Amino acid sequence: MSTSPLRCHLLIGPPGSGKTTLAHALAPLLSGAGGEPGLVLSTDAIRAELFGDAAVQGPWDEIRALLLRRLHGAVEAGTPVIIDATHARRPWRLLYTQGLQLPRPVEWIGWWLTTPLEQCKAWALRRDRPVPEAVIEEFHASLNHKTFKPDRSEGFAVIVALNPAAGEGDTADLSRRLAALDGRIRNSLNRQRSKDSQCHRYSRLLDLERLLFLIRLLTSFNGLDENDPGTASALMQICNPPPRGDLAERAAAYLASWKEVHGGNSDGYGDAAAIRGDLAWLESNGFFRLDWQGDRPILLAPAAELAGSSVHGGSPALADAATFRRVFTLLRHILKEPFDAPDPTDSAPGQNSAPAKESAVPPRRKRARRSSSEYGPLYRHLLGRMGEIEGAYAADDEAVLRYDLEHALRPYGFLPRVKGRPHSLRQGYAIGSALLSADQLLEVHALLKASLDRLSDQSQKPLLLTLEDRLRRAGLLDAAGVAPGQRHPKRALANRSFTEERQGSLADPQLTPRLERAIRDRRRVWLRHRPDPVDQARRQRGDDGRFRAWPLQLLFHNISWYLAFETFHFGRSDGLGLIRILRLDRLVLLNEDGNTRRSNEAEHNQAMERLQRLLHVCGGLYFGESIEEQLAVMPQQTRRSEPGHRPEGADPYSLLRFSCNAAVFRLIREEPRRFPPEHTAYSRPLGGEADLEPGPRDSLDPNPAGDSHPYPVEIRLPRWTLQHDWDLRTWLFRWGAGIRIEQPIELREIQLQQAQAVVDLYTN
Repeated sequence: MSTSPLRCHLLIGPPGSGKTTLAHALAPLLSGAGGEPGLVLSTDAIRAELFGDAAVQGPWDEIRALLLRRLHGAVEAGTPVIIDATHARRPWRLLYTQGLQLPRPVEWIGWWLTTPLEQCKAWALRRDRPVPEAVIEEFHASLNHKTFKPDRSEGFAVIVALNPAAGEGDTADLSRRLAALDGRIRNSLNRQRSKDSQCHRYSRLLDLERLLFLIRLLTSFNGLDENDPGTASALMQICNPPPRGDLAERAAAYLASWKEVHGGNSDGYGDAAAIRGDLAWLESNGFFRLDWQGDRPILLAPAAELAGSSVHGGSPALADAATFRRVFTLLRHILKEPFDAPDPTDSAPGQNSAPAKESAVPPRRKRARRSSSEYGPLYRHLLGRMGEIEGAYAADDEAVLRYDLEHALRPYGFLPRVKGRPHSLRQGYAIGSALLSADQLLEVHALLKASLDRLSDQSQKPLLLTLEDRLRRAGLLDAAGVAPGQRHPKRALANRSFTEERQGSLADPQLTPRLERAIRDRRRVWLRHRPDPVDQARRQRGDDGRFRAWPLQLLFHNISWYLAFETFHFGRSDGLGLIRILRLDRLVLLNEDGNTRRSNEAEHNQAMERLQRLLHVCGGLYFGESIEEQLAVMPQQTRRSEPGHRPEGADPYSLLRFSCNAAVFRLIREEPRRFPPEHTAYSRPLGGEADLEPGPRDSLDPNPAGDSHPYPVEIRLPRWTLQHDWDLRTWLFRWGAGIRIEQPIELREIQLQQAQAVVDLYTN
C-alpha cells in the first residue's frame, strides 16, 4: 500500500454559499489511484439516504458514522474525497484534519467559500430545502471570526479561498488553483520549517485548544466541584444530568457541550483519555498546586504519537517550543495571582526596568520591539515578576507580552468581558474565581462585611475593601458594593459587639494594626488595665499598674472582643507566664517592650496550645491566677512544680453537681459542647420518655421517685472556674428554680443569697 499522502478536500462555507456546486465541479478534476474522479461525500445526501429526506436532521452520530466509513474506504482505495458540509466551526474541521486515524497519510485542502452573506441568503431561497436566515448568519459570523476562522494551523496543507459570487470557481479557475497547489504547499512548508524548533505534546491545534479550554473550564467552574452549590448549578446549565466518572471523564463531557467552546458543539475536545494526560501535565507544571515555587520553568511534554494522519498540515504559533513555554509561563502566573498588578505608589514608569542585552533577544522578538513608553507599567511589572523564570520573557519584551495577551490568551476567554465591556488591562488579569466559586466569594464577602458592621472588627476593613475592589472588577458587585439582584447571604451574624471603641484602649481602631503586628511578630508589649486599679500606695512607689505580656490572639466572645495574652514573669526558670483574657476596651497598649520578641516559634505555639486547652476545660474566659494550676490541667504534664506551689498529682478539678426539672434538663442536653464533653455526665432518662434518646454520657442514676428535680448533672471544672467565673454563674443562675445546686456548697449559698436579695427587693 502506498504511504504517500492522498490529497483530500474539505469544503467550508455557510448554507447557500455554493459548496455543492463547487463539489460537483471539482470532482471530475481529481484523479484516484485507478483514474476514477473524486468521491463527493455530502451530509445532506447521507440524510436523504438514511431518513428519506435531506430536511430530516436525524441523529448526527448515525450520519457521521456512515460518512466516516465511506471516507475510510475511499482513502484506503486511493480515491480523493470531497466532503461537502458547512464545517463552520473549528472542531468540525479539526475532526478531519487532526482527529482521525486513516489508512494512509492524507493532505487536506480547505476550500473556503467567502460568498457574501446577502448572496448566501439569496441563493438559499432557491433551494428545495430552505435554511433559516439565523442559521446562515450564525455560520457566516463563525467563519469570519477574527481568531477561529479557517486557517492552515488547523492542519490544512493549504487554504484556498474563493468567492463564487464574483465568478470564481468555474472549471478553468479550479484547474489553475489545483495546478498551483504544489507550489503553495511547498512555500508554506518552507516558512513553517524556519519557525518550528521542537515538536511537543501540544504542537497540534486540536491538542493545544483542548488544553486551553480545559484550563478555562476548571477555573471557571471551581474544579468542577459539584459539592459547591454555585458551581453545581452553573454546570447543570451545560450538561443535564451531570456526567459521572473521574475528573477527566466529567471534563470531557462538559467540554463537548460547553457553549463557550465554539458554540457548544465540540466533540473533538471531549477525549477523556487525552484529557487525563492533560491533567497530569498541568499537575506536573504546578497549575493546581498552591505551594508551587514560582520560579520553576514550564516543562514541555514529549510529543505523543499523533492519531491524525495529516503530514503536510500547518501548525499554530505555539507549536514552537519557545513560544509555548513563554505563553504558558504567563498563563500559570495569571492563574496563581489573577489580580497581580503594580502598586500605584511604586516608582516612576521605567525606573526599575533594565533593558536586556541586544544579543540576548531572538531575532523574531526584535521586530516586535517598541519603546517602553508605549505600554503601561503593568507590562513592566509582569515582566519583572517572571524575569527569573527560564523560558519566560526578556526585560524589554513588552510588545511580545502584549501580543501574547491579545492573541494567545484573550481569544480563549482568559481576559473576559465584564458586563459587555472589555476587561481593563490596567487592572490586572482575572480568569475566574481561582480558589473559590463566584457564589462562595460573595458569601465570604458577606461574612467579612458582617464582621465589620456587627462585630465592629475594624481589622477586617483593609481586607474587605480589597475584596470588594476585586469583586467589582470581576463583575460580581456593583459600584455600591451590592451583588446583582440584591442577593442576601446564606449565613449572617446575629450578635452585635458592645465593645466601646475608647480612644487609647485596645478597642481603638487606630491601635488594632499595632496589636495585630505584635501578635504576628511574636513581640512582647507593655499593657495596663483601664480603668486603672492601682492604689495610692503603689502609685507612690512608682508602680502605675503596667505589666509586660505576649499577645496571643483576638477573640470575640458573646458580646465583646477580648485579647488573650501570656503575662511575663521574672524568676521562672521555664519562662512560662499566666494565660489571661481581658476585654479590649479595658486594656491600654502603652508601647512595645523594646525589640523583644520570641525568636523560637515553638514557644509561641506552646502558649497557643495552653490557651486552647484552657478554653476547652473552663467553658469560659476566666483562667484563674496561678500558673501552676493552669499547668496542672494541661495534658501530659511534664513540668516540675516549683517550691511553694501545688504538688504534682493533685486533682486540679472540682465537681459541680446540680439536679434539674424536666424542662431545664432538656435544654441543657441541647448544649453538649458548652463544657468539656469528657468532663460531663447526665442523668439517664426516666422510663417512658421517648423524646429523650439515651446518649453516651448518660451515666448517672436519676434521683428518687417524687423528686421535683429528678435529673442530676455533673461537670468537672477547674477550681478557679467554680470559685470566681462569672460566665459560669451567669449560665447556671439563669435557670432560676429549674436547677438545684448540690455541690459545691459555696456556690449553692451564692445562689440562695441572690434569690433572697430579689425576694427582699419586692417585699421591703
